[in-house]
Amino acid sequence: MWSRLTSSNLVRHLTVAACALALTPLVVSSGAPALAVLARQPEPTTNVVRVQESAKLAGVWVSKSGEQFEVKHSDEALEMTFSGPSPTAKKGKIAGKFDGVVFAGAYEATEGSTTDRGVVRFLLKPDGTLEGSWRSLVTSRQGTWALSKK
Repeated sequence: MWSRLTSSNLVRHLTVAACALALTPLVVSSGAPALAVLARQPEPTTNVVRVQESAKLAGVWVSKSGEQFEVKHSDEALEMTFSGPSPTAKKGKIAGKFDGVVFAGAYEATEGSTTDRGVVRFLLKPDGTLEGSWRSLVTSRQGTWALSKK
């Protein structure tokens, strides 16, 4: 015979079953206990390493064509301000992140009344120089930069 379930017992049993079904994909897909997956926290030492890595780039850099780049860091973020060798030359800012080897970010530059925006990617080479490329999202132009620390 069927056992007699009250409505509160029925709701309690359905709630337990629904919770079990909802957690099943989490447990099956991860291969780890569900609570361990939910409780996982980022490692605090990661931020310390990134700040130290960003400090490597802090300071003034110069391109082969005479452009000057001043690099400042704050936590994980880097900001470069740059200007050309003459007062009317292109100037702008680059903001991004540095992982210890690659600095990737976005730039905004002005030259006269023209504003350009794009992306940059620099590689810190073993000899201490920065080599990278830029690509305009406005004009589709692209180029390279090679920088050395001043």
